[in-house]
Amino acid sequence: MTSDTGQGQAARQWFINVDGQAYGPFDDKTLWSYMLEGRVGAQSLISHSANKGYRLVASNVGLMNWLAEAQKSQKPEVAADHPATTFMIMAEIKSGRGMNFLQTLQSLGPTQRLGGSVWVLQARTTADMVRDILSQPLGADDRLFILDSFANKTAWFNLSPEMDEQIARLWDIDN
Repeated sequence: MTSDTGQGQAARQWFINVDGQAYGPFDDKTLWSYMLEGRVGAQSLISHSANKGYRLVASNVGLMNWLAEAQKSQKPEVAADHPATTFMIMAEIKSGRGMNFLQTLQSLGPTQRLGGSVWVLQARTTADMVRDILSQPLGADDRLFILDSFANKTAWFNLSPEMDEQIARLWDIDN
């Protein structure tokens, strides 16, 4: 968080607009933590006033510098000896956080979109780690399913208990 956003040295307050609802005020440190968590991204609407002046983070060079620094630190730790694998990612995003999800996904490695809600990702990590990272920008109504195609391992986020049981049964190939 070293970049100046062009607003001077006085303490700033930030408001974030999500689906027409203003949240805040937040100080610089809190805004930075939201960037680290993936809760604030380039397409987030931000202002110094709760009632007016909302602009995309992408329109502010200083904030984009912060965001770039935050995204560098979001990359998953991978062991040099962990083999590269290909993941199939399926996401149902109803919260309007699709852009944040896509930015997070692309930060993990080479991706290819296969359809409206399906991607292929190549990375040196595990399905659980991918789930933990990709679920950060998602909302309560969003759903995520990950398949490690090489290890035949799955991970998911925000599916119903019934689906949890059914997936576990389907993937138990040692029956």
